[in-house]
Amino acid sequence: MSRPSLRDVARRANVGTTTVSRVLNNHPNISEGTRARVVAAIEHLGYLPDVGARHFRLGRTHAVSALLPMIGTPFYETLLTALHAPLVNEGFDLALFPLLGSQRVRRYREPGALAYRADALLIVSQNPDELYGAAPPFRGPTVLVDAQHPGYHSVSFDNHSAGRLAAEYALDRRLPIVFLDGADAPDAPGSPVFVARRTGVLQTLGRHGIRPALTVSVASDQDGLRHAARDIALQRPAGPFLILAMTDDLALGLRQHLQDHGLRLGEEYLLLGFDGSAAAAAAGLSSVVQPVQAMGEAAASVLLGALRGELTTIVQQQFAPTLREARSTSLRVGAA
Repeated sequence: MSRPSLRDVARRANVGTTTVSRVLNNHPNISEGTRARVVAAIEHLGYLPDVGARHFRLGRTHAVSALLPMIGTPFYETLLTALHAPLVNEGFDLALFPLLGSQRVRRYREPGALAYRADALLIVSQNPDELYGAAPPFRGPTVLVDAQHPGYHSVSFDNHSAGRLAAEYALDRRLPIVFLDGADAPDAPGSPVFVARRTGVLQTLGRHGIRPALTVSVASDQDGLRHAARDIALQRPAGPFLILAMTDDLALGLRQHLQDHGLRLGEEYLLLGFDGSAAAAAAGLSSVVQPVQAMGEAAASVLLGALRGELTTIVQQQFAPTLREARSTSLRVGAA
């Protein structure tokens, strides 16, 4: 007769395997009634935890590392907050390792890098093949967030469909389109997010026989936005036009600099962003929305499942885009 498993205990107690793990680890956020049911099931079945397996699955360091392009943007702040809470509830710390430039990327290709002294790894907004090449240095549970790869667990956003949705919405406005493309920093790793969005936008426009009247590639710093605003002011199409920006941050930053050139939102131009951030909503910016909070929570759930050894196949979850329309894509009466 086989030994009873964690799943057997969970079924007997009518709870999830996460709850059984919490009881075994004396987690405080368990009601006395639930704890009593789990303990009774353990005693009835004669369940004996595999201490070696638990140390591997539930953490020798109780740390999870996250490799990500940068920190401090609204997108990453929301994502990391959503990731952090479920991990902390399970007793894990979340350590952040921003990539920033090629020197750091080379460092993280070494198995002895500090980031890999952890029980699990999150790779955020990066293609692991481009990050590592053929030999990933970390062999523990790994989940991609805001990226996809057939060999990894992943929780992502359909950026290609988001680009298509943005382009279709822009075409419906029947105005010349200025495409504000995101540019990676010269010494930073490239982002598959921008590639997918850009492809979705340009392929959709191309299918309708349309090319952007103007394309401006810009980094998200103030100098880049200032130069982009100058280029748009000098080369803009005649009459009202629509700016399709690759992120909400780019859209909101550009709007401030366009005011310096006398261009008024809703009169000379319309503005559409990406990400659906809270700042965009507060500013009345129309935006393609990705559910960042839900993505973070889902990624934490997948990672914890991998740590417990519950996942028998690769899990790939993808969220679909929606569009939130606001006043930034409405022409004022008499402006057309």
